[in-house]
Amino acid sequence: MKTLGLLNGDLRFENGDFVMIEGPEEIAQCIAISMGTNLKEWFLNEAFGMDHIKLLEKSSDGEARAEVIRILGQEPRIDEIVDIEINNNKNERIRTIKYTVRLIDGTTLSEEVPIGA
Repeated sequence: MKTLGLLNGDLRFENGDFVMIEGPEEIAQCIAISMGTNLKEWFLNEAFGMDHIKLLEKSSDGEARAEVIRILGQEPRIDEIVDIEINNNKNERIRTIKYTVRLIDGTTLSEEVPIGA
């Protein structure tokens, strides 16, 4: 599927035109949007997004990992979750999620998504 490319939440432009993305880049963008949206934040679908309380508040690593697995499991183009690594920066209240997944077409996708206060 093709969609508009985003950069830091804004539309990407090159040579005065919108940038269209597809394939693994588009899937990574969809996952980043899901992870970056707090659960119940979007009024049109309150089931969309990640429960940031489970990632940023006093939750166990297991609870945070389960929430990441829930988000990755919602993407129908992911065949298998290969690896998840969650790094904590407690001073800045940021957790960085590194994930590796295998897509249904066999492609491996590895990305890093910062989630912060």
